[in-house]
Amino acid sequence: MDVSAYAALARQVELFRGLTIEDIAKIFAHGMTIRVHKSETIFYKGTVGSQMYVVLGGKLAVMDGDKVLAQLRTGDTFGEMALINSEPRSASVVAVEDAHLFVLSETTFQRLLTKRVAIQILLNIVRTLSHRLREANARAIQ
Repeated sequence: MDVSAYAALARQVELFRGLTIEDIAKIFAHGMTIRVHKSETIFYKGTVGSQMYVVLGGKLAVMDGDKVLAQLRTGDTFGEMALINSEPRSASVVAVEDAHLFVLSETTFQRLLTKRVAIQILLNIVRTLSHRLREANARAIQ
């Protein structure tokens, strides 16, 4: 990836908010990207994982059985709770169309990132989870 691609990620992906282009380049150097095909399941509800994902392209669905809980698009993240605790996944994620994902493992997060970068990413994860909780609460009240 070139510098302009990292700059675009810094603007589009909440996970990378507050990080420098150099920080993002280092994260990508230690993580991996994968391509998934339409209808492919990234992970299943109830399984334990140690990775989180950033959608670099494509569209995915967060599923509980046959019920669609959320749609994920470029810039969205999912699986963040796997970096915070080792509890089973609360939903499945399935590709609605071919997709390109960045995978950040717990090992990479804990061993390879500087404390400053790790703290910023954790703050960004907390913001994302807080936003999702507010949305869930608003839906529950309606």
